[in-house]
Amino acid sequence: VQYQLEHCYYHGWIEGMSDSSVSVGICSGISGFVRAQQRLYLIEPLGESDESDHAVYRHRDSQGPSNSSTTLFDVDQDPGPRLAGLFRSKSWRFVELFVVVDKAEYLRYGSQTKSRILNVVNHIDKVYRSINTCIVLVGLEIWTTENLMDVDMSSEITLDHFLIWRQTDLLKRVKHDNAQFVTGIDFEGDTVGLANKFAMCTENSGGVNQDHHRDLIGLASTIAHEMGHNFGLSHDGPGCVCGPSLSTNCVMTDKLSQSFPELFSSCSEGQLAEFLARARPNCLHKPSLSRSIETGPRCGNALVDPGEECDCGTVQECKNPCCNPSTCRLTFGSLCAHGRCCENCKFRSAGSLCRRPAGECDLPEYCTGTSEACPDDSFVMNGKPCSDQGPGYCYDGQCPTHQQHCWRLFGEGAKVADDAFVYLFNFCICCLKLTISNFCSNLKCGSIFCEEGGDSITGKRAVFTVRYFIKCNIVVEDDKSRNIDMVPNGTKCGPNKVCLDNKCQDIAVYGTSDDCSKKCSNHGVCNHKRECHCDPGWAPPLCNIQYADLPQGITDFTDFMSDILKQTPLFDKPKPRPEISQPTLMESTAAQICTPHFVSVPPSRPAPLVSYTIMFTVMSTISYRLFIGFQIFVVIVSSSVIIMIRFNISTVYLLNIP
Repeated sequence: VQYQLEHCYYHGWIEGMSDSSVSVGICSGISGFVRAQQRLYLIEPLGESDESDHAVYRHRDSQGPSNSSTTLFDVDQDPGPRLAGLFRSKSWRFVELFVVVDKAEYLRYGSQTKSRILNVVNHIDKVYRSINTCIVLVGLEIWTTENLMDVDMSSEITLDHFLIWRQTDLLKRVKHDNAQFVTGIDFEGDTVGLANKFAMCTENSGGVNQDHHRDLIGLASTIAHEMGHNFGLSHDGPGCVCGPSLSTNCVMTDKLSQSFPELFSSCSEGQLAEFLARARPNCLHKPSLSRSIETGPRCGNALVDPGEECDCGTVQECKNPCCNPSTCRLTFGSLCAHGRCCENCKFRSAGSLCRRPAGECDLPEYCTGTSEACPDDSFVMNGKPCSDQGPGYCYDGQCPTHQQHCWRLFGEGAKVADDAFVYLFNFCICCLKLTISNFCSNLKCGSIFCEEGGDSITGKRAVFTVRYFIKCNIVVEDDKSRNIDMVPNGTKCGPNKVCLDNKCQDIAVYGTSDDCSKKCSNHGVCNHKRECHCDPGWAPPLCNIQYADLPQGITDFTDFMSDILKQTPLFDKPKPRPEISQPTLMESTAAQICTPHFVSVPPSRPAPLVSYTIMFTVMSTISYRLFIGFQIFVVIVSSSVIIMIRFNISTVYLLNIP
């Protein structure tokens, strides 16, 4: 059974407490978690209707080491955390998550299975937002009658079955970045979850998770942990702490106690930065509106839905003077509200820089003066000389080199082995200088051998020893579709030669820049699409007209000239080029905003010292009768309703449920 999602799940905080957090669902009563003063409280309805009584109780933490702690991941050969001295990306990432639930889990929770899983994902999303990552649930499949694969008590066997089923079935039906399997059976031993490391955005991107705890926060912690392994994160070691209290109970702890973690350690943050820099995963992009957890247009969700001119979030969140948060229309006199080419509610002038080049193979982008959006990212024409840990040629915005690829595969200190490049399907021997030109002409475009460095990005390697002292490493990968061991397309393999499709070819395969650049009227250069990239103030496609000279009302000169160009084409159609053997993407320099699917509302005034206030936004009037004496105040704000649940500490009865 597949389900459509509703606007039911929200994040929030306790008014006046900066280190508090709330994640709740409100469509079938109120259920979720509240953390305050390093204590965890759970809210859950006692009946099936919205008006049923609710229980609020403190989750019983274990004091000190616990014999009941549970191993989350029993096979982790990584020697320990690595604090990478790399940049920490501030841009937002989006994981399109698909969750599959087996029959055993459904038989246990029945009609409550859906809301349980959605509350779990809501909490996972809150956990990952601390590291600039949004978890977007794009699908939930519950097997109510029979399992579509064999579910074994061995977590290893079940993981193998699930990943095969994902590749042969699920991926063909639904596009997603990561899949997590939830089972109601008891795995052998203490293991409650298993996942492959460094697998995010690959065919093996997924994990299996046992729902091992009555409280759903236990399942949420397990899935968050296993997804962390997909991101290349190792178990936390000594010195890995998280949060203001410097707790050692972080998401990637190797054993899960009764005190469930909510934050990633500093070690995990460093490993994530290293994974993103080395692996360059080819997903994690902001999903389209139709694929997000939202099911339809809604003013105040911070997404510009069809029919809206702008959307700056709720009335309480919006700080944008160009947008009316109640109507999602531009304020009087405003031409724009969002975008890198919008400034003070007006379009920035033509030629204003809106995206700086990210490297020597990237091109700057400039505003057109007629749009709030910065033009699409463009790169210099393929074949321009460049240098990144070695001499090379630009290729699709990057400067691929053998040395750079060794660093990506084996980390800091890795270097290219002397003449150690092996084409996958021939018999050239590692680390030996061979002169059989016909037999080994493509030697430097095959599998790459490296020396020294650290652990491989996949956690696996093969080591060859030559002449008793030369050791060559080659990365080993279960997912053969990635070809991660192969030299990337565009890598220099000789003077005026580049690797394409594992063959060393003449750089002329890119075409010559003179044939293209002369068509740009001396006011631009050719980009990687063999199109003119115009200087500031000049309009494409020929860079022969300035934006200031365009007729009024024309917002896109390229569209204006399209009919003429179709009749008299000036550019040759780009010839198809082989796919890059190791997909790499350049991180966009454009600003990204993580659009909240679960809206939290900032407090409008300080809370009294003797009470807490949990605040979240919903779209309809809801009332609950909470048996612990919650007082409910409903305040109408525009089209939304703010529900404030206020309770005095002295009147709350905390139920310790075993």
